[in-house]
Amino acid sequence: MNGQDAGESRILKGEQAEKPAGPAGPGDTDSAGGLVYQGLRVRMLSAFTMEFYGQSMNMIRGNNSKLIQLFAMLLLGGAKGVTKRELIDNIYGGGQEWRSDTNKSINNLLWRLRRQWAAWGMEGATLVFDGGVCRFEADFPVWVDVIVFQQKAVEALAYRGDDNAARLAMLEEAAGMYTGSFLDEFCTELWVIHRERELKQLYGRVIRTLGGEYERLGELVKARSLYHDAAILFPFDSWQLPEIDAMIAMNDYNGAYELYQNTERLYDEEMGITPGQEYLKRLEIIEEHLRRRVRRLSDIVVPLREESAEGAFYCSYSVFFNICQILARLVERSGQSMFLLLCTWNSAVRGG
Repeated sequence: MNGQDAGESRILKGEQAEKPAGPAGPGDTDSAGGLVYQGLRVRMLSAFTMEFYGQSMNMIRGNNSKLIQLFAMLLLGGAKGVTKRELIDNIYGGGQEWRSDTNKSINNLLWRLRRQWAAWGMEGATLVFDGGVCRFEADFPVWVDVIVFQQKAVEALAYRGDDNAARLAMLEEAAGMYTGSFLDEFCTELWVIHRERELKQLYGRVIRTLGGEYERLGELVKARSLYHDAAILFPFDSWQLPEIDAMIAMNDYNGAYELYQNTERLYDEEMGITPGQEYLKRLEIIEEHLRRRVRRLSDIVVPLREESAEGAFYCSYSVFFNICQILARLVERSGQSMFLLLCTWNSAVRGG
């Protein structure tokens, strides 16, 4: 291995980058007692990670970002493969003319990838060129979470049989596989953005279909949990709306109101906006119910008390806006004027 390749890869929990001694049997387990996948196992939903016969493989980031993307594209290409033109457009930018330097660059990257396979001990990995198409082939099983998710999601959504329990199980399995955005570390790459959009739309269809089934069956706790998980993954895709609906259907109006407040705070802090009209419609329903529930003065007084009155008072922008309006009225009625002072705190150490 030359100086350029030295240190490009390493096996976590090992000293040398070599293939495990012989394929593990079906009953072999890892150090934690779990079953070892007999082949290459790759995850792309979130960060790019790999396991080869149970051993975690790590490609040092930095200068290897293009190498990781190349391998990801070849894996996703499957038996159909990926054209060399597509590889160049995705890795080096679309609209590139077919020049000798870009062709040389992609050839060099493909050569480095083959060297990387050897460093990982993947002697059975092969790069096939067929009429301008590059294809990854291997004599060992290959499992890629994106491909499996798409297959299971499409199969579950297309199922039209009478076994509803089987359909639910298929939808649940597909939903559980989506653990994060596609290749998070390369989220600014155009080809990653396009693929993430497709996967996200498919995930949304799965969640809406599965959530609808839960609601139809009266499984509101499961529906709420499903929407909650989706909202954690995609907090600005309005998954809080069906979660609030599920909580309202469960008569958990206090929880629904707390979720609305948290969502309002999130939108204010991260985007500087307030939730849309659909959120306000839910808020009206929640507040109307809570007003009807008030029977004693303590029902109003107790929630108004802060858990701790120490430190600065934090509130969302919309609440701050209302507080300013009230204070302005009080001050102006006493014949005084109200002023708003904006201070910017700079914690940088001068001369540091």
